[in-house]
Amino acid sequence: MPEMDRRTLILMTGFGVLAAATPVPPARAAPSGNYVFSDDFDGPAGSAPDGSKWAVATAREHIKDPTHWELPENIGQYRDDRRNVFLDGKSNLVLKAAKDGPTFYGGKVQSRWRGGVGHTWEARIKLDCLTAGAWPAYWLGNDDQGEIDIVEWYGNGSWPSATTVHAKANGGEWKTQNIAVDSAWHTWRCQWDATGMRFWKDYVDGAAPYFSVSADSLPDWPFNGPGYTVYPVFNLAVAGSGGGDPGPGSYPAQMLVDWIRVW
Repeated sequence: MPEMDRRTLILMTGFGVLAAATPVPPARAAPSGNYVFSDDFDGPAGSAPDGSKWAVATAREHIKDPTHWELPENIGQYRDDRRNVFLDGKSNLVLKAAKDGPTFYGGKVQSRWRGGVGHTWEARIKLDCLTAGAWPAYWLGNDDQGEIDIVEWYGNGSWPSATTVHAKANGGEWKTQNIAVDSAWHTWRCQWDATGMRFWKDYVDGAAPYFSVSADSLPDWPFNGPGYTVYPVFNLAVAGSGGGDPGPGSYPAQMLVDWIRVW
């Protein structure tokens, strides 16, 4: 996610504000291959992800009023390099964070496809990167307002891993729920319809979501607006406000994505 949102949220609220309970419609099971967007990340070991589906970031986002670990000389970078963003030949996308010379590099991919309200988004992810300085996330972004952080972990030692729905790009309106994160494989699902959003970890039929956000719970809810769309993003950043000091961390570290499906 963009650097400033979670930092602003935590500074203002400590561990965040939980969404009010909302009626939960039954979740649909994933269809058998009838997806509007999907990727199983098949391909030769060491190859790039499908360029028709993904754009690979070449630098970190610009940060206004940077903190110490956001300064250019301290923050890790993204690059389009097969040492940091590649397929492993076992149907996984790998985002690898490592130090190269004086700089830490990680990886970020952003979908070229966009979708809006009325879709369910799910990905299977393994976080072998839960170490000081790392900042992995799976999220849905927009070029203007609104952001859906499906799962985000922070290596700064201060912020709890969480799922967060932001109504504004500056972090001014949000709902958030802390959620345990470990290094095992897990699926992360977001169901988004006209009534709001619901989130599951390791969804099974009949399971209740661990987090629900109603569409009327944020004053400036942008997500149901005409033509509003988001794009899925996977990233493994180093340093920044969420990662903090990578010095004590264990690197190389990596984030694996087995698949993503949208229906």
